[in-house]
Amino acid sequence: MSAAEPFASRWKRRSRTIPLILAATVVGVLASPAILAVAAVVDLTKGRFRVPTVRVALFLLQYGINDSVEILLAPIYWILAGLGTRLHQPTSIARHQRLQHWSIDVLARRAEHLLGLRLDIETDSMDALTPGPLIVLCRHVNIVDASLPALLYQRLGYRTRGVIMAELLADPGFDLIYPRTGSVFIPRDNGPEAIAMVREIGHSVDSTTAVVIFPEGRLFRPDRLDRALSRLAPESPDRAARLASLGHVLPPRPGGVLALLDTIPADVVVIAHTGLDQFASFREFAKAVPLRNPIEITAWRVPVDQIPAGDGERIAWLDEQWVLVNDRLVHNAQNANPKRYEPPLDR
Repeated sequence: MSAAEPFASRWKRRSRTIPLILAATVVGVLASPAILAVAAVVDLTKGRFRVPTVRVALFLLQYGINDSVEILLAPIYWILAGLGTRLHQPTSIARHQRLQHWSIDVLARRAEHLLGLRLDIETDSMDALTPGPLIVLCRHVNIVDASLPALLYQRLGYRTRGVIMAELLADPGFDLIYPRTGSVFIPRDNGPEAIAMVREIGHSVDSTTAVVIFPEGRLFRPDRLDRALSRLAPESPDRAARLASLGHVLPPRPGGVLALLDTIPADVVVIAHTGLDQFASFREFAKAVPLRNPIEITAWRVPVDQIPAGDGERIAWLDEQWVLVNDRLVHNAQNANPKRYEPPLDR
């Protein structure tokens, strides 16, 4: 999580998650012929001739292999970094970033070939994505979209740092590698500890760095939107009025965004995407693969000198950006696919 997390707590978690992933991967590889045969029978019996269960099983197997490689290399990289004393030096960070880049690239290729997951970016949005450094704000509607900004910016030659929910520390690949490349894992309550951790992420940000945060803090669901707006009304009537038109995104939680704006003097890129909205769970997504349509991405850029200085004004600005995200989603859903740019797998 960070230096603030007790050593005993960190290794108690890892003593469970690391053996679990390694064992599951070994079993998955050895039993893969039987697993894939059963998956194929299930698909064909149910008339799923595009074999989604087989495709998802192969992708999850690749995910386990990637995680296992990260688990096995993490202690070697720790030794090379002077028994952990030089983990934050450029050589060590670059070593971990290469591993992170490899893992994301492999999973992106498998996601495209097996799951039909493709990114389709509006041509007009391409100019908004670069140059850096950048703070990137992205909506959050499905577990799959958590990797979209990192994938997108990796293809553009950027390093990404993420503000990530602490629940993902249950994945030892995230737990062991991502903190070493500058990402932070924050508790969901966004308390003072979380804000302090977000401020740490701004250290040594350069022109090839994109810092990614999901301001909603959790996956969009209509019932969550209703509850969030209901809570907001007595707490902040002004914000409730500004955000009353939301129908496809949750009200943004400003704490983490304000901390980034205070720490990193950079332009902001806002990313809206459509194509995953109809899948309320990974199970529903898994039944639909391979996806027939790409994930459509719209992005715009706000120069740093156009971002207000005071916290109150910045919260109002953030709310306005999220209303724009909601409006773009409505617009994209109502219009035929315009001329778009589809990024290649490699630069």
